[in-house]
Amino acid sequence: MQLQTQALSETELASLSPTLFFHARAQLALGMEQRRFKLLTALADHALAQGWRLRLQRIQAGAQEIAASAPQHLHIFMEDRGFYGPNIFHATPGYLRGFWFFDEIGNRNNSKQRLAHFSAPAVPKRKAEAFFHSLSSEVIGQNRSKFKQPEAGQGGIEPGSLAFFAQDFGAPKYHRHFMTVPAMIEAAIAAKGARRLYIKPHPNQSLSELETLAGYDDPQNGVHVVVASIHDLLRACDVVLTLTSAVGFEAFLHRKPVILGGETDFWQNAVTLTNPERMAAAIETALAQDWPFEAFLYWYLQDYCMRDRAEDLPRVLAAIHRRGYRLGDHLGQGFF
Repeated sequence: MQLQTQALSETELASLSPTLFFHARAQLALGMEQRRFKLLTALADHALAQGWRLRLQRIQAGAQEIAASAPQHLHIFMEDRGFYGPNIFHATPGYLRGFWFFDEIGNRNNSKQRLAHFSAPAVPKRKAEAFFHSLSSEVIGQNRSKFKQPEAGQGGIEPGSLAFFAQDFGAPKYHRHFMTVPAMIEAAIAAKGARRLYIKPHPNQSLSELETLAGYDDPQNGVHVVVASIHDLLRACDVVLTLTSAVGFEAFLHRKPVILGGETDFWQNAVTLTNPERMAAAIETALAQDWPFEAFLYWYLQDYCMRDRAEDLPRVLAAIHRRGYRLGDHLGQGFF
């Protein structure tokens, strides 16, 4: 597939035979062109074998509304805007490498996990523990994260601390933050007591944002802006603080309680702070709970995410079949 840059229209859709569209921005589009994404590549190959056309389309404003107007086609949107349509799915890489969203309403903060009820007792305990052990050993043992990390084990992070993980200061486009990055940092400073507070900038932070974060560095008062590996910070800290960063999810692998400052789809296993003046109470609440980390990760990743492997294609096809498309009925059952 080669990326198509011309705008999609309802008129063009009406003229096409059944087509599977992948809508993506530059980086994910390149991954599709190079067949790097095993699950979506398997889906594309399956569609071709079933006589469908394929098209890789550059994301455009209003594409979801246009796509929904022609239900003879299927559309996979590889961005974060939530949208429900009878012929629309959403797919992006998940919080942990190797896991993907394949969702009917959105990705990440807007995925259906955000609406789901989590019950730890309903999760098979032994399976969850085995899954957790395997996953944490792999991710932590390889110092792995979504972004390349400094070498782990360099020390200098004091145990019993708070760890704040920054992200883009701008208001998110497709979900909500309940406070700004500076407001959450200042609330953490006010509430930290005798603990040290470590602030880690995001790898994609702008220069002006880095300058703002550097201004909080105050070692004499126990506030440190650091570039350490997230796993060193997660290993040492007592509580993890972030607005909606994926590191809040990665913290579960270290069995660390998390305080969020915005809307996420993993809020069921964290404290979500809506008023920064209540930070101290939120920290106390987070520390007081016995969080079911193993059960939550198993429930979230096994039940709601896909592995990036061709072996998970039947799960994708089943989801498509449930929307009434023969493309997903790979066994020719005619029912589900």
